[in-house]
Amino acid sequence: MDTSYTIEELISAAAEQLAEAGSDEPQANAEWLLACVLNVTRTWLLMNRSQHIGENDFSQYQTFLARKAAGEPLSHIVGFQPFCGLDIRVTPSVLTPRPETEELVDLVSAHYERRGNYRFLDMCTGSGCIALALADRFSKAQILGVDISESALKVAQENATRLRLLQQVQFLQSDIWENVQGTFDLIISNPPYIPSEIVDTLTREVLHEPRLALDGGADGLDIVRPLCALAGDYLNPGGLFALELCKGQAAAVARGLEEIGWKAEVKKDIVGIERFVLARKI
Repeated sequence: MDTSYTIEELISAAAEQLAEAGSDEPQANAEWLLACVLNVTRTWLLMNRSQHIGENDFSQYQTFLARKAAGEPLSHIVGFQPFCGLDIRVTPSVLTPRPETEELVDLVSAHYERRGNYRFLDMCTGSGCIALALADRFSKAQILGVDISESALKVAQENATRLRLLQQVQFLQSDIWENVQGTFDLIISNPPYIPSEIVDTLTREVLHEPRLALDGGADGLDIVRPLCALAGDYLNPGGLFALELCKGQAAAVARGLEEIGWKAEVKKDIVGIERFVLARKI
């Protein structure tokens, strides 16, 4: 049985509820949640605003809205996050893939031939989003995703299985370099880089994510330093080392790399923040 509510009325009321709860982008989130409940696109919602929805869908939507109003990330509620054209499964065990990390994948992709027989390493792989996006773009590449978290690697493995990329992607549990063997044509990482004292000041949504994936120690560089110190030992000649970093870190990290024999370049993200470092051994 359908309810008396139209799609337009539901979204309007939901957006108001989320705004009152302090949620970011309440209108967009209200639309996304209803689209997920109905298994349709946001465009379909806009084109069918006068339609009524069933009681079961209404009940599910109210449950989703309550979770979102309580500060839970949208990706945790619906269970996935779009990333580089792939639907990445997300749980509270992994960091939700971010748009700026898509930018990092785009940056490094420009340096490699799409049909090349490469070996790539994704350090701090989390959900596996970077490794899987690279596998999707480079059909002959072999990618190793590394993480210290067993629960994160379970999610990454599930993503690789669902996306049918297991022939290209493997995962390894390791404390940074501890269990890594061999050399690679690309080492890429989105490591924990937020200074500890800042982590607790982040939004409610971010605080639902694993601290292990966020907290980079006192200055945010506890993982970045050992990454940089030994990356050259695992990189093939001419290979690229690529990092995503916090605002204010990239220039210092690039200088540190240059002091130990790298040629490093800082790149800005789409909003103008110096977010990425791309480096090669001289």
